[in-house]
Amino acid sequence: MTGNAIILVGVSSVGKTSVSEQLQSKFADPYLRVGVDHFFSMFPYEWRDHPRQPGPGFWVEETVDPDGAPRARIRYGETGSTLLAGMRAAVNALLATGNNVILDEMPIDDSIVPAWRRDLRATSSLWVQLTATLPVLERRERARTRGQQLGNARGHRDVAVGDRWDLVLDTDHLSPAQSATRP
Repeated sequence: MTGNAIILVGVSSVGKTSVSEQLQSKFADPYLRVGVDHFFSMFPYEWRDHPRQPGPGFWVEETVDPDGAPRARIRYGETGSTLLAGMRAAVNALLATGNNVILDEMPIDDSIVPAWRRDLRATSSLWVQLTATLPVLERRERARTRGQQLGNARGHRDVAVGDRWDLVLDTDHLSPAQSATRP
């Protein structure tokens, strides 16, 4: 029996991880939370935060916007692309063995969501886009204690995610618990 999937998509600091943790507590059956950060952290530093950017793994391209705010954009090379394909295969392996999955996905470029829509193999899938305004995202980003990369939300807000969503939640005024209980 193939498992079910809930796919939470949004930029950094929109609340994906917090919402997914709340969702896990709401279900009678276990849902495994899988996120791109889990896979990024599998790479050694030299490949994850490549100091010689660009490189074969992942690196952060940092710039400053005209208003003086930092902008960070995650980029990747051939080995990074291979890791992303492996992540999709790993999630499908979890689903194929009957595990339910909550996918915590921050699209780092326009290819990410289409690849998931093409490759994901779940019995049922609920596609949820989480949104928030830039001031809220940047406030949350500054307050983060893990995975903080100032400018990450700003740097990825323009990534195309498409328009086919089962649910779109604006997390500006919703707590993670409130977001997890939306119909």
